[in-house]
Amino acid sequence: MSDVESEKWESILFKLNDSKRYRRTVGAIASSCIMAATPLLASANQAACLVALDIVEDGVMSLAKVEEAYHYERDTKEAIEEVIQSYSLYHLQDNLDAADEGADENRLLPAMNKIWPFLVVCIRNRNPVAVRRCLSVVSNAVQISGGDFFSRRFHTDGSHFWKLLSTSPFHRKPNLKEDKIPLQLPYRSTSSSSESSMAETSNLKVQVAVLNMIAELCRNGRSASALDVVLKKVSGLVVGIACSGVVGLRDASINALQGLASIDPDLIWLLMADVYFSMKKKDIPAPPTPDIPAISQILPPPSSPKEYLYVQYGGQTYGFDVDFASVETVFKKLHSLAFVNQMYS
Repeated sequence: MSDVESEKWESILFKLNDSKRYRRTVGAIASSCIMAATPLLASANQAACLVALDIVEDGVMSLAKVEEAYHYERDTKEAIEEVIQSYSLYHLQDNLDAADEGADENRLLPAMNKIWPFLVVCIRNRNPVAVRRCLSVVSNAVQISGGDFFSRRFHTDGSHFWKLLSTSPFHRKPNLKEDKIPLQLPYRSTSSSSESSMAETSNLKVQVAVLNMIAELCRNGRSASALDVVLKKVSGLVVGIACSGVVGLRDASINALQGLASIDPDLIWLLMADVYFSMKKKDIPAPPTPDIPAISQILPPPSSPKEYLYVQYGGQTYGFDVDFASVETVFKKLHSLAFVNQMYS
């Protein structure tokens, strides 16, 4: 190899070393910022919590980029080693080995392991603005880090997320001795209440955020596995919401069901069919031929509301007021958005 080409590879090696130093600096700064901000995720102070969420989200994205850069550098190093061996450029070997000083990059998942408990605390604090922002951060973090890492965590801590879906307007809180009366929406049957929960409009926004998170996780191939263990529970819960009379959640719940159907369309079809045909007992059409069993033989009607598949998969009776008009609307929309594509794919 000529001196010119040797100098060219030496220049490439110097640039590689500079890149590694820059990457490690960025990784160290991002890790330090995450370490400082993570405890503030549990703060009851909304402003502090929101700032911490921004820092953590940016830090996680930075660590992901740092790890991505590490993989490119590793491939470049292997290519340079081949050149050194092929052309006997052993004077470059010392510089190449020096570039490996320091820890290899494995920062993202250890950081997420420390961040996750504080994200759960943020959800449990029930500050509506912080919760909505936290749900967005969780969605992005899972998509960046990969769903496999979060599967066990959603199984263990997912109830704190799903409880956001099973509260008002579906559950009436016990009366507390307080003078405050939260905002009432038209679908409430009572005109007064002494609930101490946040306003129902805030609840609806939080529930929309949870449903959007579910849809985003399901549609991303990297993150969908995060919901594998809780898929039946989440699907049953979302079907119950979609089939309720709460119009404000209909679009978000259909969006979530469409995402869930991308993972297991048969499950969503069975849950929807269970609700639909259980409510439409009198108008079920007869089979086109005697060889096909009646729908009641395939899906026997439940003896009580607790035997609905969506209630069983949801894990408990959440108190959804199933509205047949909503069931028909959701069924038709899902048929065109999800089920038809599955039939012909």
